[in-house]
Amino acid sequence: MRVKKMSALALIVAAAGLSLTACTSSAGSSASANTSASTAASSSTGASSSTTAGTSTGGQGSTSGSSFSGSTGSTKGSGTAAQAQSSTSGSRCKADHLALSATASGTKDEIVVNMKNTGSTKCSMHGFPGVQLVGPDGLGDTGPDAARADATASTVTVGPGEETRFLLHFSPDTSGSGKTYTRLLVTPPNETVEEIVNLNDLTITVAAASGTVPDVVVDPVGYHVGSGK
Repeated sequence: MRVKKMSALALIVAAAGLSLTACTSSAGSSASANTSASTAASSSTGASSSTTAGTSTGGQGSTSGSSFSGSTGSTKGSGTAAQAQSSTSGSRCKADHLALSATASGTKDEIVVNMKNTGSTKCSMHGFPGVQLVGPDGLGDTGPDAARADATASTVTVGPGEETRFLLHFSPDTSGSGKTYTRLLVTPPNETVEEIVNLNDLTITVAAASGTVPDVVVDPVGYHVGSGK
């Protein structure tokens, strides 16, 4: 009877031990699983946050750098081009900054009109000047306007103190009844301001215009004499 009681007690103790072991094992496994899950989640969150932050920052830096560089480069490029163009051709020559004079060209029935830049910066001209003959009695005594020659105009740039020129051709009167002119009324290309040019010891005597052939013809600016333009 005592033996049976001891056996029963032993079974109860053993069962309690197994139950405790099972509980401990289960708790440990659960804690371990929770720890692993927490570690994995933390690792995943850290990697995701790091990757996202890095990508976002890099993208903004790239966009900002590209925009700034493009804008600056474009502005500098435009400024450099504008400066180069201004340095090369200068602004349009104004009548107020041109001193005009007439000289013989060395060819019969032809006169050279010199146009000197009296300004402080270089300027440019392109095309034909306007020319009208003026008699000795003043502006009320005017003759024909010069017709344009069949020639191609080019852009001419003149620096301060430099000159450019154009030629004026005329057909002299052979009838003995023509009109003599001692001055020219000249308008520089693309200008509206006129300037009187004295012919001095030179004169132009032409007949009254008749038919389709003009008595006076003007070339575009850019006639070269010596080191002139």
